[in-house]
Amino acid sequence: MAIIVKSNSNTIVNYLVKLIKIIFILFYTVVVIGLILGGLAAGFITLIPDEASKPCYLGYYAHCSFTPYSTIILFAMTIIGFLLLVKLLKYYKRVFKRVLDDSKH
Repeated sequence: MAIIVKSNSNTIVNYLVKLIKIIFILFYTVVVIGLILGGLAAGFITLIPDEASKPCYLGYYAHCSFTPYSTIILFAMTIIGFLLLVKLLKYYKRVFKRVLDDSKH
């Protein structure tokens, strides 16, 4: 009887670990997509001409006074997001392939 309880407890722990891992991966996916979309959108917004207290480093009044530098930083953030997304997609492909191989057996 104790072995059965231990076995059930072990399977519950395994399911909880898998659930936590899935939630973490989904959270990571949302963060990476937010990094890409947020960096790209904010990078373009910094370039838009607007009223400001002082001109940007490119010589016009923009949303951001540090326009070329802030835009480069935000676009670098977007590139880092794309690199993380490629890594994440490789992970998804590996997991999907493993699931297909397990279903064939």
